[in-house]
Amino acid sequence: MTDRVRRWGVPLAGTVTLLSVGLLAAEPALFAGAAIPLASVLVGSLSRVPSGATLDADRTVAAAAPTPGDPVDVTLTVENTGRRTLTDVRIVDGVPAELTVVSGSPRACRSLRPGESTTVEYAVRSKRGTYAFEDPVVRIRPLAATEIATATVAATGDTALTCANVVAEAPLADATLPRAGTLPTDSGGSGLEFHATRDYQSGDPVSRIDWRRLAKTGELTTVEYREEQAVRTVLVVDARPPTRVTPEAGYPTGAELSAYAAERLLDALSRSSVVASVTAVGLADEDLVGGLGPDGLAWTDPDGGVESPQASRLFDGVQSAAARDSVAPDGGATHEEGEPASERTTPDVETLLARLPPTAQVVVFSPLLDDWPTELITSLRARSYPTTVVSPDVTRGEGAAETVVALERRLRLQSVELTGATLIDWDLDEPIDIAMRASLAELFNR
Repeated sequence: MTDRVRRWGVPLAGTVTLLSVGLLAAEPALFAGAAIPLASVLVGSLSRVPSGATLDADRTVAAAAPTPGDPVDVTLTVENTGRRTLTDVRIVDGVPAELTVVSGSPRACRSLRPGESTTVEYAVRSKRGTYAFEDPVVRIRPLAATEIATATVAATGDTALTCANVVAEAPLADATLPRAGTLPTDSGGSGLEFHATRDYQSGDPVSRIDWRRLAKTGELTTVEYREEQAVRTVLVVDARPPTRVTPEAGYPTGAELSAYAAERLLDALSRSSVVASVTAVGLADEDLVGGLGPDGLAWTDPDGGVESPQASRLFDGVQSAAARDSVAPDGGATHEEGEPASERTTPDVETLLARLPPTAQVVVFSPLLDDWPTELITSLRARSYPTTVVSPDVTRGEGAAETVVALERRLRLQSVELTGATLIDWDLDEPIDIAMRASLAELFNR
């Protein structure tokens, strides 16, 4: 669509007015004064946007599947495919409203001869999801700036930015947690590891009779092996309002980064055929399709890993909550009722513990910006749950407030380590896979 605006209407009206008044009043001075706006009208009528002006646009997004928080370079090339020189071409690319430009500019002003092209280069901060670019807007003006033609140009090439949380070949694809599969117990029964012997009872399998002891002593005994129970890995994503803090403008929040790390690990576990459940704490009913469970938890036992609809809905709910609320680092933001959001949406630790299977191993994803996750981890360790903590560091900045928040987080990290939990302190300057591999010896067994 093209919109043309002519700017010489006022001079034309002034010319007509002066000529009319001069004619009626027979004043030569008014006729002479009409020459000034008349000259402007003549220039405007001769200096116009070429009617056959045509432009082509092509956009390139450098990263096909970036990770959340990565800067992504975008290049827009605009070419003058018409036969006339365009002296003033102003270009604005249609950047998705959800993305922040972190370097360069999506705007440009150029003069283009026929067949000449110009390039607009900038970078946006990626976020989870798919974001469509709008067609770039081009405004053309002649040299005298007496007319403006505005049009949208359909851009070829890349039309969207997709921030994928998993890739085709994940570095953690073959990794498994220390207790993946089964867990030996202290009770006897069927299994592989010897546990004890007991007197033979009618109905015991013949294969478990201790024939060697029968030959030596004549006593009929049955061999018992250490029973094994299936282990479930539970991923706990801390998405409460205090975690919805971003380290810098346009960057994913602590809740979104925690969800991203959980998706990466869930993908690795599903590739290793490890049974895993996922829960996100701090969500409201409106954040999750289908709402929360009866106990107020967003809980799913996904079948198919990150590709399952249940897991996708849960992670989408975290992003929805992070996009809706803006919380200060001290967690002081409140909802319209005046009740602190952290108190309204945070479940009780006992509620979460009640949902855990007795043989679970737990991985908690949290930026550790308040004491709630520390309380949860302490309770997990007190109940002998093997626990791993993945904590994205969103405490950047050199101001006094940022320094205090960073110090408090460091003290919480030390408290977590004292509980005996495995800690992964994720520096956002490195990929999450590298951060996990830094603790690979403790977290994974191949």
